Amino acid sequence: MKNDKCHNSRTDPLTLTLRSRRAPGEKERLFNEANAAWDDGDLRKAFALFTRAADLGDRASQLDLGYFFDNGLYVKPDKKKALDWYRKAYAQGDAGAANNIGTVYRDLGDVGRMLWWFRRAAALGDLDVLFDLAKRYRTGDALPRNAAKAKDIYNRILSSKRATEDDKAEATARLAGLSTARSRQPARRKRQALPNRTFKG
Repeated sequence: MKNDKCHNSRTDPLTLTLRSRRAPGEKERLFNEANAAWDDGDLRKAFALFTRAADLGDRASQLDLGYFFDNGLYVKPDKKKALDWYRKAYAQGDAGAANNIGTVYRDLGDVGRMLWWFRRAAALGDLDVLFDLAKRYRTGDALPRNAAKAKDIYNRILSSKRATEDDKAEATARLAGLSTARSRQPARRKRQALPNRTFKG
Protein backbone atom coordinates (compact mmCIF):
# COMPACT_ATOMS: atom_id res chain seq x y z
CA MET A 1 0.00 0.00 0.00
CA LYS A 2 1.34 3.41 -0.91
CA ASN A 3 0.16 5.06 2.33
CA ASP A 4 2.50 3.25 4.73
CA LYS A 5 4.49 6.26 5.93
CA CYS A 6 3.52 9.16 8.06
CA HIS A 7 4.03 12.63 6.69
CA ASN A 8 6.33 15.18 8.20
CA SER A 9 7.30 18.60 6.93
CA ARG A 10 10.15 17.06 4.93
CA THR A 11 7.96 14.63 3.02
CA ASP A 12 4.79 16.68 2.55
CA PRO A 13 5.02 18.43 -0.84
CA LEU A 14 2.38 21.02 0.01
CA THR A 15 4.21 22.11 3.17
CA LEU A 16 7.46 22.40 1.24
CA THR A 17 5.80 24.53 -1.45
CA LEU A 18 4.13 26.85 1.07
CA ARG A 19 7.37 27.26 3.01
CA SER A 20 9.32 28.24 -0.08
CA ARG A 21 6.90 31.13 -0.76
CA ARG A 22 7.19 32.82 2.66
CA ALA A 23 9.70 35.25 4.06
CA PRO A 24 11.09 33.81 7.28
CA GLY A 25 9.66 35.13 10.56
CA GLU A 26 10.28 33.84 14.07
CA LYS A 27 8.24 30.65 13.53
CA GLU A 28 10.00 29.95 10.24
CA ARG A 29 13.42 30.68 11.73
CA LEU A 30 12.77 28.21 14.56
CA PHE A 31 11.40 25.67 12.10
CA ASN A 32 14.46 26.00 9.84
CA GLU A 33 16.83 25.67 12.81
CA ALA A 34 14.90 22.61 14.00
CA ASN A 35 15.24 20.98 10.58
CA ALA A 36 18.96 21.77 10.50
CA ALA A 37 19.34 20.14 13.94
CA TRP A 38 17.35 17.12 12.71
CA ASP A 39 19.61 16.88 9.65
CA ASP A 40 22.63 16.94 11.99
CA GLY A 41 21.12 14.16 14.11
CA ASP A 42 20.55 16.41 17.14
CA LEU A 43 17.02 15.24 17.92
CA ARG A 44 16.99 16.88 21.36
CA LYS A 45 17.62 20.31 19.86
CA ALA A 46 15.24 19.67 16.96
CA PHE A 47 12.49 18.64 19.37
CA ALA A 48 13.00 21.76 21.52
CA LEU A 49 12.94 24.08 18.50
CA PHE A 50 9.92 22.38 16.92
CA THR A 51 8.13 22.75 20.27
CA ARG A 52 8.84 26.47 20.42
CA ALA A 53 7.71 27.01 16.82
CA ALA A 54 4.63 24.81 17.31
CA ASP A 55 3.65 26.75 20.42
CA LEU A 56 3.78 29.88 18.25
CA GLY A 57 1.31 28.19 15.88
CA ASP A 58 3.64 26.90 13.16
CA ARG A 59 1.68 24.22 11.31
CA ALA A 60 4.68 22.31 9.96
CA SER A 61 6.30 22.21 13.42
CA GLN A 62 3.05 20.86 14.86
CA LEU A 63 3.09 18.16 12.20
CA ASP A 64 6.71 17.32 13.03
CA LEU A 65 6.08 17.17 16.79
CA GLY A 66 3.26 14.74 16.10
CA TYR A 67 5.69 12.74 13.99
CA PHE A 68 8.27 12.70 16.81
CA PHE A 69 5.69 11.39 19.30
CA ASP A 70 4.18 8.99 16.76
CA ASN A 71 7.52 7.40 15.89
CA GLY A 72 9.38 7.79 19.17
CA LEU A 73 12.04 10.18 17.89
CA TYR A 74 13.91 11.51 20.93
CA VAL A 75 10.77 10.96 23.06
CA LYS A 76 8.91 7.89 24.18
CA PRO A 77 6.25 6.96 21.59
CA ASP A 78 2.93 8.48 22.65
CA LYS A 79 -0.01 8.14 20.25
CA LYS A 80 -2.20 10.49 22.32
CA LYS A 81 0.33 13.33 22.14
CA ALA A 82 0.96 12.56 18.48
CA LEU A 83 -2.76 12.86 17.78
CA ASP A 84 -2.96 16.13 19.74
CA TRP A 85 -0.20 17.72 17.62
CA TYR A 86 -1.54 16.26 14.37
CA ARG A 87 -5.00 17.70 15.18
CA LYS A 88 -3.49 21.16 15.75
CA ALA A 89 -1.80 20.98 12.34
CA TYR A 90 -4.99 19.67 10.73
CA ALA A 91 -6.97 22.55 12.24
CA GLN A 92 -4.74 24.81 10.14
CA GLY A 93 -5.50 22.83 6.98
CA ASP A 94 -2.61 20.34 6.88
CA ALA A 95 -3.56 17.33 4.72
CA GLY A 96 -0.52 15.34 5.92
CA ALA A 97 -1.74 15.69 9.51
CA ALA A 98 -5.16 14.27 8.57
CA ASN A 99 -3.41 11.39 6.80
CA ASN A 100 -1.24 10.75 9.86
CA ILE A 101 -4.26 10.73 12.17
CA GLY A 102 -5.89 8.17 9.89
CA THR A 103 -2.70 6.11 9.89
CA VAL A 104 -2.58 6.12 13.72
CA TYR A 105 -6.17 4.87 13.82
CA ARG A 106 -5.38 2.26 11.16
CA ASP A 107 -2.50 0.98 13.29
CA LEU A 108 -4.81 0.90 16.33
CA GLY A 109 -7.35 -1.14 14.34
CA ASP A 110 -10.07 1.55 14.34
CA VAL A 111 -11.19 1.28 10.71
CA GLY A 112 -14.09 3.73 11.05
CA ARG A 113 -11.92 6.55 12.36
CA MET A 114 -9.18 5.67 9.89
CA LEU A 115 -11.56 6.09 6.96
CA TRP A 116 -13.03 9.31 8.38
CA TRP A 117 -9.58 10.90 8.63
CA PHE A 118 -8.40 9.50 5.30
CA ARG A 119 -11.41 11.14 3.68
CA ARG A 120 -10.47 14.46 5.34
CA ALA A 121 -6.93 14.12 3.96
CA ALA A 122 -8.31 13.26 0.51
CA ALA A 123 -10.55 16.33 0.61
CA LEU A 124 -7.42 18.41 1.23
CA GLY A 125 -5.68 16.75 -1.74
CA ASP A 126 -3.29 14.29 -0.05
CA LEU A 127 -2.16 12.05 -2.92
CA ASP A 128 -0.89 9.17 -0.76
CA VAL A 129 -4.27 8.79 0.87
CA LEU A 130 -6.02 9.06 -2.51
CA PHE A 131 -3.96 6.09 -3.73
CA ASP A 132 -4.82 4.24 -0.52
CA LEU A 133 -8.57 4.87 -0.84
CA ALA A 134 -8.57 3.89 -4.52
CA LYS A 135 -6.84 0.64 -3.66
CA ARG A 136 -9.35 -0.04 -0.90
CA TYR A 137 -12.25 0.49 -3.33
CA ARG A 138 -10.50 -1.68 -5.90
CA THR A 139 -9.84 -4.57 -3.49
CA GLY A 140 -12.73 -4.24 -1.06
CA ASP A 141 -10.39 -3.70 1.92
CA ALA A 142 -12.41 -1.82 4.60
CA LEU A 143 -14.63 -0.33 1.88
CA PRO A 144 -17.11 -1.98 -0.45
CA ARG A 145 -15.51 -3.04 -3.70
CA ASN A 146 -16.33 -0.33 -6.22
CA ALA A 147 -14.29 -0.05 -9.41
CA ALA A 148 -16.13 3.11 -10.48
CA LYS A 149 -15.08 4.96 -7.31
CA ALA A 150 -11.52 3.69 -7.68
CA LYS A 151 -11.52 4.97 -11.27
CA ASP A 152 -12.82 8.37 -10.17
CA ILE A 153 -10.06 8.66 -7.57
CA TYR A 154 -7.31 7.70 -10.04
CA ASN A 155 -8.68 10.33 -12.45
CA ARG A 156 -8.62 12.86 -9.61
CA ILE A 157 -4.94 12.06 -9.06
CA LEU A 158 -4.24 12.51 -12.77
CA SER A 159 -5.85 15.95 -12.72
CA SER A 160 -4.14 17.08 -9.50
CA LYS A 161 -1.65 19.91 -9.83
CA ARG A 162 0.36 18.30 -7.02
CA ALA A 163 0.77 14.96 -8.81
CA THR A 164 4.29 14.19 -9.93
CA GLU A 165 5.04 12.34 -13.15
CA ASP A 166 5.55 9.19 -11.05
CA ASP A 167 2.13 9.68 -9.41
CA LYS A 168 0.52 10.11 -12.82
CA ALA A 169 2.28 7.04 -14.21
CA GLU A 170 1.11 4.96 -11.23
CA ALA A 171 -2.47 6.24 -11.51
CA THR A 172 -2.47 5.52 -15.26
CA ALA A 173 -1.20 1.98 -14.66
CA ARG A 174 -3.85 1.39 -11.98
CA LEU A 175 -6.57 2.63 -14.33
CA ALA A 176 -5.33 0.28 -17.03
CA GLY A 177 -5.39 -2.52 -14.45
CA LEU A 178 -9.02 -1.74 -13.66
CA SER A 179 -9.93 -1.91 -17.36
CA THR A 180 -8.04 -5.19 -17.78
CA ALA A 181 -9.70 -6.72 -14.73
CA ARG A 182 -13.13 -5.79 -16.07
CA SER A 183 -12.45 -7.31 -19.48
CA ARG A 184 -11.36 -10.59 -17.87
CA GLN A 185 -14.58 -10.99 -15.91
CA PRO A 186 -17.00 -13.44 -17.44
CA ALA A 187 -20.01 -11.82 -19.05
CA ARG A 188 -23.04 -11.88 -16.82
CA ARG A 189 -25.80 -14.09 -18.07
CA LYS A 190 -29.26 -12.67 -18.08
CA ARG A 191 -31.53 -14.35 -15.62
CA GLN A 192 -34.20 -16.39 -17.23
CA ALA A 193 -37.64 -15.88 -15.88
CA LEU A 194 -38.88 -18.89 -14.02
CA PRO A 195 -42.20 -20.26 -15.11
CA ASN A 196 -45.02 -19.23 -12.82
CA ARG A 197 -45.68 -22.30 -10.73
CA THR A 198 -48.29 -22.79 -8.15
CA PHE A 199 -47.38 -25.15 -5.38
CA LYS A 200 -50.02 -27.11 -3.66
CA GLY A 201 -49.25 -27.88 -0.10
